[in-house]
Amino acid sequence: MSSPKKATQSAEPTVASTFVKALQPGSEWPDKDELLDVVYWGKQILSLLVGFVFGFTPLVGLLAIISYVCISSVVAQHYVTKFQKVDEDDVGGFWELSKEGFGAAFATFMVTWISTYTSLNQ
Repeated sequence: MSSPKKATQSAEPTVASTFVKALQPGSEWPDKDELLDVVYWGKQILSLLVGFVFGFTPLVGLLAIISYVCISSVVAQHYVTKFQKVDEDDVGGFWELSKEGFGAAFATFMVTWISTYTSLNQ
């Protein structure tokens, strides 16, 4: 007897499919949580980059922190509304986009910025 093959389709998006959608402008996002996950991880990558740049520059003090917060918020907003062409109200508005992953991304920025600055200037 041969065993019947089950056709399994996963409703969950794969990492690869989400990555491809994230890089294509104007992708369809039926699951808004998937888009917010992309925003979260995008902020993590942006935090690393900005942390290294600010550490190399050497930008210090409250100006650096305020600059990071502004850059992070504007880039997330621009990515969702201009690149992906999604109405910000569909994902909770400006503040939801700004605070999505903010704590973890801010910690990543601070550790990267301080480590880079300290290693280059001490």
